[in-house]
Amino acid sequence: METTPQIEQHLSTNMNISKKDIIIGNFLGGLSWGLGSVIGATVVFALVAFILKSLGVFSGIEGLFQQLNTLKDINQQIPR
Repeated sequence: METTPQIEQHLSTNMNISKKDIIIGNFLGGLSWGLGSVIGATVVFALVAFILKSLGVFSGIEGLFQQLNTLKDINQQIPR
């Protein structure tokens, strides 16, 4: 298989990088990727929650939680 001058230049440039620099670069790249994923998922989740709240989806769920809190309060009042 024949290599192009561009591939040879890329390989020779990478040979001059120390293992330490490669490890640090990969570590920082992984941290950046992870942080970006978390921030992106948070933004998407917030937008979906805002849209569902605007559509009134959470009003039915709110009633369910109120009933659960009432049952919990009644259960706590029963002497043990």
